[in-house]
Amino acid sequence: MSAKKILLVDDDENILTVLKIRLEIMGFEVTACNNPLKALELFQREKFSLVLTDQRMEGLEGIELLSRLKQIDPFLPVIIMTAFGKVDDAVISMKRGAFSYLEKPVNPEELEDIICKAVEIRELEERISLERELWGKVIAQIGAGLLILDTEGNIVWANKSAASLLGLDSDILKSRLPFERIILEKVAVNGASHTFEYYEPKSKRWFLVSAAKRIDKSNPEHQIAIILLEISRLKEAQKAIIERERLAGVLEMAGAVAHEFSQPMQAILLSSELIKTLGHDPDSVKRVLGRLENQVEALGDLVHKLSDITKYAKKKYPGTSGIVDLKKAAAGS
Repeated sequence: MSAKKILLVDDDENILTVLKIRLEIMGFEVTACNNPLKALELFQREKFSLVLTDQRMEGLEGIELLSRLKQIDPFLPVIIMTAFGKVDDAVISMKRGAFSYLEKPVNPEELEDIICKAVEIRELEERISLERELWGKVIAQIGAGLLILDTEGNIVWANKSAASLLGLDSDILKSRLPFERIILEKVAVNGASHTFEYYEPKSKRWFLVSAAKRIDKSNPEHQIAIILLEISRLKEAQKAIIERERLAGVLEMAGAVAHEFSQPMQAILLSSELIKTLGHDPDSVKRVLGRLENQVEALGDLVHKLSDITKYAKKKYPGTSGIVDLKKAAAGS
């Protein structure tokens, strides 16, 4: 791992030299500067992990240097040292974003510990910031809405996409969510994450809503995070697929019915024609009528099976990829 670069600023050459040596012994790469204005120029040209500066300096005090550095790099950890410790200076420094405020002479072990923590926190904040930026771009790209609710269901924050998707008032913080009750019951009360589909009758649009508990120690009331995505086109596509499958099933069923009906119907027709040719031969006519009765019963049984179909089943049939097996498809088969 490469050494962390520290910009050390102090207008006392002796202190500057001693601190530089100490920091280098600790394993840091140090750039020492005895002029705060020049240090500011150096910082604009190079990248540093941390700035360690004296408070009382000619030209620019440490607190002012801190403010200017933070304008350039908001995540920069700045540690201010002073030989003339004052409570007011410490308070102002911390309010302006100083990582720590130390009195000289600084304990080397304490200094190393503070620097390591500061650098670690900086890296974490930068990573989180990059991840937020990345996810922000992803969310914007897919047009998803983001909202934060309090435990009463009030909107405390929302991005622009959320207001646009839901058609809420320009002052979204005064609006109420149409699916507020579901969120409060499933998430706020039970504490569980919940994802559901919501249909908005007025705009005739479908939304996918996902809500989860959000733990924020700085804002304990901001407890529910929501991501909202319009899925109207997806639902239309889903409906089209279901319709195609249903139609395919109907066509297959029609083909199966036609196949099952064709044999007894042909037998009935042939039997009818045969009766015409038999003339007045009672025995022959009786035999043909018997066969005709069997075919009529077969048709009745087929109609009964059609009314009892409860599942989809196929069977092999020469010259096709298979036809509906009405016997297996019927209840109790």
